[in-house]
Amino acid sequence: MSRRYLQKFQIKDVVFLAIMSAVALATCAVMPLVISLQPLIFGISQLVTALQIGVFFAIGLYKVRKPGSLLIMALMMGLIQLMMSPPMFLSSVLNGVLIELIVLLLFRGYEKDAAVFVAAMLHTPLSLPFNYLYNRLIKGADSPLAAVADRAPLAAVGMTLAVVAVSALGALIGIKIARELKKSGVLKK
Repeated sequence: MSRRYLQKFQIKDVVFLAIMSAVALATCAVMPLVISLQPLIFGISQLVTALQIGVFFAIGLYKVRKPGSLLIMALMMGLIQLMMSPPMFLSSVLNGVLIELIVLLLFRGYEKDAAVFVAAMLHTPLSLPFNYLYNRLIKGADSPLAAVADRAPLAAVGMTLAVVAVSALGALIGIKIARELKKSGVLKK
């Protein structure tokens, strides 16, 4: 990322993105408890998490609208996740880098609502393949996602598509909320 992009950020932008990242992560805080129960509950929790992260990331990106925003949010979220799961930190940061590249190449920044939508929608779905590979290759098939993918590949594909759809819905809701907040003066530049 070039220096001119970094210079556009102000401390208040970084603080705002950090708060939105923490709120998004707070929605995942019960995941370790839920994962230990059963795949159906795990699947539902994945969908709820995807919806909430889509909403909060969209609001954060809509407010700041600068290249590097998603990367900062992913890094903040990843740092908080580091205590729970190092691979989740790596996954979050890799997702942030990849999505930033996609947004910069396709949209040249977050000024368009479409860029905010794409970035907020992609973060959770892109984490699924990475987490599967980590759990399958390093830890063995001891995670619900890896177990489902090994025993029922079509169910895993269906779950991934459902997460994509719910993430997209969350991103749309987040943009709608951000527009209303901006109109009412709560969300100022």
